[in-house]
Amino acid sequence: MTEYQQKQLRKSIYIPKCCRGEITCLVAAQKIGISIRSVSDLKKRYKLFGESIFVRGNKGHPPYNLKYDKAYEERIIYLHDTYYQDTPYRAFWRCLRDIEHISIPYNSLRNICKRRGIKSCKEYKTHKKTKHESRLERPCSGELVQLDASKHDWFINGTYTTLHGAIDDARHIVTGLYFCDNECRLGYNQVLYQTFRDYGVMESVYIDRHSSFVTTPKHKTLEERLEYEKNSDTHFNDICRRLKIEVILALSAEAKGRIERLWGTLQDNLPYIFRRLGIQDNQGANEFLKDFLPRFNSEFSVQSRSQFTKWRKISKTVNLDFLLSIRVPRRTDSYGVFLFHDHYFELRAPRKSHVNFILCMSENFGLKAYMNNRFYDVVLCDVLSDTITHTMPEVEKDLISRYLLSDLRGKVV
Repeated sequence: MTEYQQKQLRKSIYIPKCCRGEITCLVAAQKIGISIRSVSDLKKRYKLFGESIFVRGNKGHPPYNLKYDKAYEERIIYLHDTYYQDTPYRAFWRCLRDIEHISIPYNSLRNICKRRGIKSCKEYKTHKKTKHESRLERPCSGELVQLDASKHDWFINGTYTTLHGAIDDARHIVTGLYFCDNECRLGYNQVLYQTFRDYGVMESVYIDRHSSFVTTPKHKTLEERLEYEKNSDTHFNDICRRLKIEVILALSAEAKGRIERLWGTLQDNLPYIFRRLGIQDNQGANEFLKDFLPRFNSEFSVQSRSQFTKWRKISKTVNLDFLLSIRVPRRTDSYGVFLFHDHYFELRAPRKSHVNFILCMSENFGLKAYMNNRFYDVVLCDVLSDTITHTMPEVEKDLISRYLLSDLRGKVV
């Protein structure tokens, strides 16, 4: 029996006796060979958790300094040299666990890499960071959600794309992620759609001053600009007004530290995962995120300070597809045809001649006409057929890209 095991045995004998009042803390400390303060701490823990405090927390897990056989280490080094060159230690460890299905403690992997002369590409800054005033998390989940986007070389191919995301301030749960070519309303609408679908409506949202959220007038004072931005006539503010979500504007990146830290974590992991899996475009990345997000939240989420939640269920009268789409008013001619971006479309509806409707565009369904509280199909005049196709034509994708990815500031319908 090792010295550590002997000490643990003495603790399991004398701490219960001390709690029952059979011996004093001084006697227990002398018998075990620890200080009186340590005995007091052990008594508190024993009353809360019982005899489980005498069991080592690492029991059942391999020690970090465990010596692995040469073949095992060679396999890890081969994977690193073949697929994970210039990968940080932590990202390499997660890739081994999630993709290669190799279970190894992080410290053991780090020791193996150091013995083989492999350095982490993650450069840690040695200079003293500027301290900013800290802010406690909101106590209730759903009380505050931070929205932001990060432009980065996510596919390690020189092409910079933008990842849109939302994170709950209380529990650090990522409620939605979506890739687009640039920061735009399409990405934020998809993130909001994921959040409303999986969690509900938040109480307030924390955003920056991007043109997707607010419009900033020129030739006005700072006070006039801030007041105008709060009441900007944008699609995002229209969504928040209809769902009764409070909008809070952040005036600096440090104010949204929760989601800024999220971008650092994702930038240290996602690009290397994409490279290993051969993902090179936004479509493949968005499909991957559907399975990645639950695993990521299970690893990084925390418990909120309050057991109550501020998430609200969406009313059945709210049409999310309509609310989270870009809406443009249109009118058909006598043949039920209308013009949009130099393309002629036909409205497929029971009554389609000389009618006013709202053309809705979304990544979820492409282009649809909305009138009388329901959606109707619209099709290109040069590809009309009796059977309406369920696939999105390339021209519709092009229209969505041109309209939604251009950060237009059209008037809300």
